[in-house]
Amino acid sequence: MQSVKIHISRILLLGLFGLSACLAPRKAPATFETKTVNSTIPVSDVWSGHPVGFDMLTADRFQYVVYYDQDRNMSVAQRRLNSKEWKVEILPSTLGWDSHNSVVIAEDKKGYLHISGNMHNVPLVYFRSRKPHDIGDFEALDMVGREEQRVTYPVFFKDKDGELFFQYRDGGSGNGVTYINRYNTSSESWTRVLDQGLFDGEEETNAYPTSPKLGPDGFFHYMWVWRLNPIANTNHNLSYVRTQDFQHFENIQGEDIPIPIQYRERRVIADPVGPWNGLMNSSKRLSFDSKGRVLLGYHKFDPQGRSQLFIGRYEEGLWHTSQVSDWPDFTWAINKRGSLGHDIGLYEIKADGKGHIYLSYSHVRYGSGLLKVDENTMELVEDLKGKTFIEYSGLREQEYSDMLLHRKLDDGGRYLLQWETLPSNYDRPREPPYPEATRLVLYELDN
Repeated sequence: MQSVKIHISRILLLGLFGLSACLAPRKAPATFETKTVNSTIPVSDVWSGHPVGFDMLTADRFQYVVYYDQDRNMSVAQRRLNSKEWKVEILPSTLGWDSHNSVVIAEDKKGYLHISGNMHNVPLVYFRSRKPHDIGDFEALDMVGREEQRVTYPVFFKDKDGELFFQYRDGGSGNGVTYINRYNTSSESWTRVLDQGLFDGEEETNAYPTSPKLGPDGFFHYMWVWRLNPIANTNHNLSYVRTQDFQHFENIQGEDIPIPIQYRERRVIADPVGPWNGLMNSSKRLSFDSKGRVLLGYHKFDPQGRSQLFIGRYEEGLWHTSQVSDWPDFTWAINKRGSLGHDIGLYEIKADGKGHIYLSYSHVRYGSGLLKVDENTMELVEDLKGKTFIEYSGLREQEYSDMLLHRKLDDGGRYLLQWETLPSNYDRPREPPYPEATRLVLYELDN
């Protein structure tokens, strides 16, 4: 087993792909959940040489998991919900060393399966099943046949009517364009929602957006940063828009914003952070407070140049931002390119309806926990070290002390995937010998 020494807080990091950290069970706030494992269902041995995102889909009768097996083959596993036996299909796509190359899965209204992944500035990798609810036969397809040559960041999502969409970036850091496609269930084909793309960096920059998030107001909400080039510390200008149909967009004031959203459009900026000020495209989350108001959580440097978490909210005609962490002596070195890991991770933001907002975080030096923030003043009340939104009982302990532990909860909150990998190596190959495969395990949780 190859040994890589990492800080203990990195070992406990569960959120490289948008998940919240979990320590040993402790009493959580009353509004939070405690879940117990009802059943353990092994899936496969998986590649552990570097981290990359896996995905799962729980449907009416079946469950699907997409991952990279021990030989780095893109794979899909299927089981009936009343069975522990998996059927596995290997797809013709092999993982290299890039931690951008997550794999995602979706199901359309007819039950056909859609899988995309293993991409970082390469031609679109997209598979659709030939039969509904059947992983036995996939075909590799284009979607619309253009702007699909330098693809990264695939995201499947559905609107309020259950229609399937696909969002991705075509192009690289500093010149990429975000496109959104809609799937027509009747014709079984994709069409482009916005021909010119959602963002226009005006040949100077490109946007790093979140996935669209449906809010209590019926709008889908976006936040993003602009980035000048592959160096992460050139992120700047935290911004926000919302939409109901993915064709017409507006800012927080309700003003129509022309599409594509141009780099010089000032009406969408929530915090005008300049380049080289620690704004990180991976550590940002959009959520809502107890009154349904938009919350923007993100990472940047404080006036002393230390890495901190901030939260923003629109009030009385202005965006107000507040620093909610107070870590004394750490600056995340993000003047680099490639996958930088999560020295500081921000995973979820929740309001408890009792006057507080909680931010789930991890820190390479100070561990993990929840930042408890006063909902009215947006000021830090307490750093609840070791606390989590969901506390689990009965999960397998971490097997390898030199690896990262990853967990992914499904949309319904009933199933949890768990696996382990070495940390990111900035998308560069490691020297052999490579680590042995680790176990990908599915846990069924109580309701």
